Amino acid sequence: MNLYDFSHINNNEMGVLISRKEEEQLYGDTYEEAQGLIRISDEVRMSAETIAKGDDGTPAPSAANKVEEKPYDKLTTSKLAKALGMRTGELNDKLITARLLTKDGDQFKLTDQGKAAGGEFRFSKKFGPFFIWPSDLAV
Repeated sequence: MNLYDFSHINNNEMGVLISRKEEEQLYGDTYEEAQGLIRISDEVRMSAETIAKGDDGTPAPSAANKVEEKPYDKLTTSKLAKALGMRTGELNDKLITARLLTKDGDQFKLTDQGKAAGGEFRFSKKFGPFFIWPSDLAV
């Protein structure tokens, strides 16, 4: 299982045991589906690496600059972390240090300072609990 904070906030995960000997068809179907997910993941990563360089071979503008071009006033923690060029866990640590979030066990909580800075708690049936932040938040 993925232990990153991003996973806890944005993914629903479940482990399933399928016996290769007892359920050959189900095992084969599941294996093919997993291979497809891995292929798609690799393709997305490779295309992102290709886009990271401009046509002349120089690095493209940073993700932080691209945030300003988007019409979004607020971004999820993971999107903001990506825009700032860091991992979600790193940004969560900075938000805790800045006292915008607190951590209680494996749960994050928005502080009054976090609310004052524009942070908001949201809950999605599909993705579960998450926070959104101003796209220009400085941490």
